[in-house]
Amino acid sequence: MKTLVTSLFMLAATANASTTMDTSLKGLQKRIVGTWTSISCEMRPQQNSNNPELAPTPSYLTRDFKYDADGGFEANITVYADSTCSIPAVSYDFAGELVWHEANVAVAGAWSQDYLLNRQLELKVLAPPMVEQLNQLPNGACGEGEFVLGETRNILGQPCVLLKFVEGSSYVADHDFLYVREDTPNMLFMGGKHVDGTGFYYPENRPMVGLQQPLIRVE
Repeated sequence: MKTLVTSLFMLAATANASTTMDTSLKGLQKRIVGTWTSISCEMRPQQNSNNPELAPTPSYLTRDFKYDADGGFEANITVYADSTCSIPAVSYDFAGELVWHEANVAVAGAWSQDYLLNRQLELKVLAPPMVEQLNQLPNGACGEGEFVLGETRNILGQPCVLLKFVEGSSYVADHDFLYVREDTPNMLFMGGKHVDGTGFYYPENRPMVGLQQPLIRVE
């Protein structure tokens, strides 16, 4: 009887240990290393840039992110003109470093971090209507000179109306969180976008609830 009780106790202890999740920052930092991509076309609310009081409009995009073991990242976000992500409008290539903060309350195992875009920030306009629209902006609104279809423009450290360049900052930054469960290591979550379309350009706008559509690991 004693042997049976001891065996059951050990079995229960093993089961409890196996369900204990690693929620540490070091664990997350190891799990994010790799290459990740969108499962499908993503829709998110976009704040009206002309009048923030108006209802947000939908935007459609795909994401590709790569994280290294030294705390760096590189990424591409392509924005589309349609809900099936078949007509690319503008593409952003960017790279920089992650700045880690405290655990995020959205879910156990999520950690707040900042994307600091201090190594690369380039855009490429991929649709003629987008070229026409951007060329109506004043010179210097997003780099210098006219936009050309398919031409890559370096806007690292420069203000651009397509992105939020916070005054007083040298680079564009995004305040978010990351989350990868230990038992589902092939899905990476960032914070859910605010329903009013506001971005994560200020620390106080960092998401604290909700998860965005996950990226899946490809490497």
